[in-house]
Amino acid sequence: MIDLGSHTTPPAKPDITPLLDVVFILLIFFVVTSVFAVQGMELDLPEAQSARSVSGNSHEIRIDKGNTLFFDKAKISSRELAFTLRGLAERSGGSPREKIILESSPDARVGLFISVVDTVRTAGFDDLVIATQPPSPPKQP
Repeated sequence: MIDLGSHTTPPAKPDITPLLDVVFILLIFFVVTSVFAVQGMELDLPEAQSARSVSGNSHEIRIDKGNTLFFDKAKISSRELAFTLRGLAERSGGSPREKIILESSPDARVGLFISVVDTVRTAGFDDLVIATQPPSPPKQP
Protein backbone atom coordinates (compact mmCIF):
# COMPACT_ATOMS: atom_id res chain seq x y z
CA MET A 1 0.00 0.00 0.00
CA ILE A 2 1.17 3.46 -0.81
CA ASP A 3 1.09 6.05 1.89
CA LEU A 4 -0.03 9.33 0.33
CA GLY A 5 -0.15 11.22 3.60
CA SER A 6 1.70 14.44 4.14
CA HIS A 7 5.37 14.11 4.65
CA THR A 8 7.15 16.91 6.37
CA THR A 9 10.63 17.59 5.16
CA PRO A 10 13.10 18.88 7.69
CA PRO A 11 13.68 22.63 7.39
CA ALA A 12 16.60 23.52 5.14
CA LYS A 13 19.60 24.97 6.95
CA PRO A 14 21.74 27.46 5.06
CA ASP A 15 25.24 26.32 4.28
CA ILE A 16 27.62 29.00 5.57
CA THR A 17 30.79 27.36 4.27
CA PRO A 18 30.95 29.57 1.12
CA LEU A 19 30.39 32.65 3.27
CA LEU A 20 33.30 31.69 5.52
CA ASP A 21 35.48 31.07 2.47
CA VAL A 22 34.75 34.56 1.16
CA VAL A 23 35.44 36.15 4.57
CA PHE A 24 38.80 34.41 4.87
CA ILE A 25 39.78 35.35 1.32
CA LEU A 26 38.92 39.00 2.03
CA LEU A 27 40.89 38.88 5.26
CA ILE A 28 43.95 37.53 3.46
CA PHE A 29 43.54 40.16 0.73
CA PHE A 30 43.46 43.04 3.23
CA VAL A 31 46.42 41.71 5.22
CA VAL A 32 48.54 41.31 2.10
CA THR A 33 47.64 44.73 0.68
CA SER A 34 48.25 46.49 4.01
CA VAL A 35 51.85 45.26 3.94
CA PHE A 36 52.36 46.92 0.55
CA ALA A 37 50.56 50.13 1.58
CA VAL A 38 53.37 51.15 3.94
CA GLN A 39 55.84 53.16 1.94
CA GLY A 40 59.06 54.57 3.15
CA MET A 41 62.35 55.90 1.99
CA GLU A 42 65.76 54.63 3.01
CA LEU A 43 67.87 57.44 4.33
CA ASP A 44 71.34 57.18 5.82
CA LEU A 45 71.26 59.44 8.85
CA PRO A 46 74.43 60.85 10.38
CA GLU A 47 75.54 59.32 13.65
CA ALA A 48 75.60 61.21 16.95
CA GLN A 49 76.47 60.26 20.50
CA SER A 50 73.46 62.18 21.86
CA ALA A 51 70.86 60.42 19.67
CA ARG A 52 67.57 59.57 21.45
CA SER A 53 64.00 58.81 20.47
CA VAL A 54 61.29 61.46 20.13
CA SER A 55 57.63 61.15 21.07
CA GLY A 56 54.55 63.32 20.61
CA ASN A 57 52.91 65.03 17.65
CA SER A 58 55.41 65.67 14.92
CA HIS A 59 55.85 66.36 11.24
CA GLU A 60 58.76 65.03 9.26
CA ILE A 61 60.93 66.88 6.76
CA ARG A 62 63.43 64.81 4.78
CA ILE A 63 66.28 65.87 2.56
CA ASP A 64 67.57 62.99 0.48
CA LYS A 65 71.00 62.74 -1.11
CA GLY A 66 69.60 64.21 -4.34
CA ASN A 67 68.63 67.36 -2.37
CA THR A 68 64.92 66.65 -2.77
CA LEU A 69 62.61 67.81 0.03
CA PHE A 70 59.81 65.66 1.47
CA PHE A 71 57.23 66.84 4.00
CA ASP A 72 55.39 63.97 5.73
CA LYS A 73 56.51 61.63 2.90
CA ALA A 74 55.20 63.87 0.09
CA LYS A 75 57.64 65.55 -2.30
CA ILE A 76 57.59 69.32 -1.81
CA SER A 77 59.50 72.42 -2.96
CA SER A 78 61.15 74.93 -0.61
CA ARG A 79 58.44 77.50 -1.32
CA GLU A 80 55.65 74.97 -0.67
CA LEU A 81 57.38 73.94 2.57
CA ALA A 82 57.37 77.52 3.84
CA PHE A 83 53.70 77.92 2.91
CA THR A 84 52.74 74.62 4.56
CA LEU A 85 54.62 75.40 7.78
CA ARG A 86 53.06 78.88 8.01
CA GLY A 87 49.62 77.31 7.55
CA LEU A 88 50.28 74.80 10.34
CA ALA A 89 51.46 77.56 12.64
CA GLU A 90 48.39 79.71 11.92
CA ARG A 91 46.02 76.80 12.59
CA SER A 92 47.59 76.25 16.00
CA GLY A 93 47.14 79.87 17.06
CA GLY A 94 50.62 81.18 16.31
CA SER A 95 52.53 78.98 18.75
CA PRO A 96 52.67 75.49 17.24
CA ARG A 97 53.07 72.60 19.66
CA GLU A 98 54.06 70.03 17.05
CA LYS A 99 57.66 68.96 16.69
CA ILE A 100 59.39 69.17 13.35
CA ILE A 101 61.78 66.29 12.74
CA LEU A 102 64.42 67.10 10.15
CA GLU A 103 66.07 64.07 8.59
CA SER A 104 68.90 64.90 6.26
CA SER A 105 71.14 62.63 4.28
CA PRO A 106 74.86 63.15 5.02
CA ASP A 107 75.28 63.78 1.27
CA ALA A 108 72.71 66.63 1.15
CA ARG A 109 73.87 70.20 0.55
CA VAL A 110 74.56 72.13 3.75
CA GLY A 111 73.01 75.25 2.21
CA LEU A 112 69.68 73.46 1.72
CA PHE A 113 69.84 72.10 5.26
CA ILE A 114 70.39 75.58 6.72
CA SER A 115 67.63 76.98 4.48
CA VAL A 116 65.16 74.38 5.80
CA VAL A 117 66.15 75.09 9.41
CA ASP A 118 65.64 78.80 8.77
CA THR A 119 62.25 78.17 7.13
CA VAL A 120 61.09 76.08 10.10
CA ARG A 121 62.15 78.70 12.64
CA THR A 122 60.72 81.58 10.60
CA ALA A 123 57.35 79.79 10.50
CA GLY A 124 57.31 79.83 14.32
CA PHE A 125 58.30 76.26 15.15
CA ASP A 126 60.72 76.32 18.07
CA ASP A 127 60.78 72.56 18.63
CA LEU A 128 63.04 71.43 15.77
CA VAL A 129 64.58 67.98 16.14
CA ILE A 130 67.45 67.01 13.87
CA ALA A 131 67.30 63.26 13.34
CA THR A 132 70.42 61.18 13.80
CA GLN A 133 71.12 57.58 14.57
CA PRO A 134 73.14 56.13 17.41
CA PRO A 135 76.73 55.35 16.50
CA SER A 136 77.33 51.81 15.36
CA PRO A 137 79.43 49.68 17.69
CA PRO A 138 83.10 49.36 16.75
CA LYS A 139 83.91 46.32 14.64
CA GLN A 140 85.77 43.51 16.35
CA PRO A 141 88.84 42.26 14.45
